[in-house]
Amino acid sequence: MESATCFAGTPDDVYTQIKGLNDRVGGFGHLLFFGQGGFLDHADTVANITLFAKAVLPRLRELNREPVKAAIAAAQ
Repeated sequence: MESATCFAGTPDDVYTQIKGLNDRVGGFGHLLFFGQGGFLDHADTVANITLFAKAVLPRLRELNREPVKAAIAAAQ
């Protein structure tokens, strides 16, 4: 986590970690999410992905709003 190559913790922790990386690199358009690993069984994997989708993803959509709007306008 110190190298910002993976994120873990509460939904607030994960959002803060992803936002920090986003700010450091100047924003990004895509995020690859790996919600299963190690010994997580199916039920825990579904719970993990669902929690991310409900508690983290909506907040991430607010990042980089202006660059996205500018890119859309430029493409039109």
